[in-house]
Amino acid sequence: MSEIDIEAILRQGAKQADEVEVYVSRYEDLSLEQRQMAVSSVFEHAGQNIYIRVVKDGRIGVSATSDPTRIDDCMKSAVSSANLSEKIAGWAGLPDKADIPAGKDPYDDSLEISADTAAEYLSRMNAGAEKYAEARVVTAGVTLMKGSSILANSNGVWLERKFSDISLGIDAICEGSTGYDSDSAPFASRLNPEKVGEQTAFFATASRNGEMIESKKYDVVFSENVVDSLVLELFSDAVSGKNVLTGKSVYANSLGEAVANPKVTISDSPMEEAGDSWRRFDTEGTPAKKFDIVKDGVLSAFLYDSKTAAQAGTASTGNALRAGNGTTVISPHCLTISAPVENVLERPCL
Repeated sequence: MSEIDIEAILRQGAKQADEVEVYVSRYEDLSLEQRQMAVSSVFEHAGQNIYIRVVKDGRIGVSATSDPTRIDDCMKSAVSSANLSEKIAGWAGLPDKADIPAGKDPYDDSLEISADTAAEYLSRMNAGAEKYAEARVVTAGVTLMKGSSILANSNGVWLERKFSDISLGIDAICEGSTGYDSDSAPFASRLNPEKVGEQTAFFATASRNGEMIESKKYDVVFSENVVDSLVLELFSDAVSGKNVLTGKSVYANSLGEAVANPKVTISDSPMEEAGDSWRRFDTEGTPAKKFDIVKDGVLSAFLYDSKTAAQAGTASTGNALRAGNGTTVISPHCLTISAPVENVLERPCL
């Protein structure tokens, strides 16, 4: 891949705008898919994305390209985008150079991006599924990825980060009932492919012969997958500064009020050892730090990037992530929940 002269882009942007930011992401990945116990496809890809963001008269413009020969066009598009956008009330500027917390990147240097590596993960998931012989594996997939990024802006920010990811998924069927499980991690040592396959086959067999129950209000125990995809996802949207400012959040007027059991504390913990993100800074260059969103049941904070923080008259919380088109989206890095722990299996259920 061609080397990108980031400093030249910054100089070019400084002639056309008040502030300029460049974010370059490089990656290589491989995906292996299985259907009916046979490999059906292999996709391998390497590429880079160049995102340019400019600020002109308090207006933000963004453009992106994957072609290094079109950087000039990308800059022109970013400036044009700024000219057409609305002025950001209270804009305080892109982040300045700041002290970044110490820590490691979520990167597994030993990970080999190869079909053989992916095939081994598939084989191990299939082996795990064999524990429930009545279930039949239908499809499975593995994606391996390594990458790096550089973030630089005209205020002196220059930050580099490396990342990797291994994603596993498998589904099975048993007498018309289905099961699915997945897992992902930046480090191979954190994954147990056999368990993923076993869980999938278990769900397929255990969900047979379901019975109707009376319609009424029940206490429900969520699996960790449901908590992740339903509860925490909805919660993340509710505490997004953008949704709060537009009135789309159920918590828009609840700051300082009780929103959960007083024994519950929910925090964003960017460098949580057990987490997968390990972010010392967000994709705007703001240092990432641990803070409580809900403290002892009381809503204590919202999440902001530079733009929404300016609109809200506050400071960025370091929760900007980069979307595919180069704009920033607001997201927690690693939500952690502190609450009483019980063995739910000790209580009667249906």
